[in-house]
Amino acid sequence: MAAIVRRSSILPISIGAAAQDAGDLNGVADETNSFDVTGALRVLIIQGTIQDDTAGTAGIDVVQVSYDGGVLWEPDTTVLPLAQNDATGTVQAIGALNTAGVEPATSALGIFKCGPYEGKAAIRVVRDTAGGLLDWEGNGGTDWATGAPAVTIIAIGGDHGGGALTAIA
Repeated sequence: MAAIVRRSSILPISIGAAAQDAGDLNGVADETNSFDVTGALRVLIIQGTIQDDTAGTAGIDVVQVSYDGGVLWEPDTTVLPLAQNDATGTVQAIGALNTAGVEPATSALGIFKCGPYEGKAAIRVVRDTAGGLLDWEGNGGTDWATGAPAVTIIAIGGDHGGGALTAIA
């Protein structure tokens, strides 16, 4: 069946992009999983749950953003659990999606929102403490000892036009 013809493309939604793969304990240590989210009004981040695979231990997934094409990265200070109010919710410290080794217990708890990203912007999720993927403040993720969850990102609005997000590498 052909794709549905949309009446408007004012707010395109990208195809989900794998920011980290399930079971990859220390994640990707290059920019192939860093994506252009230029102009996105929101980005949804979906972290796998303990129901998706074996519960993990020790790891922390951290969201970082770059406004210069991936040269300088900083913690994304706009990351909120989806269930929280945009105006009054508590942002995740240093963009961390979880505390050490605690995967979301339910699908609803594993969905986060961040943004908006005005102008040129790229986003990545890091989990490797030794791979050099630290932000300008020296923050990074933490390797998972076992059972790392998958992390997917989806941009809402922006320059992707409703298709796949472009890796910046």
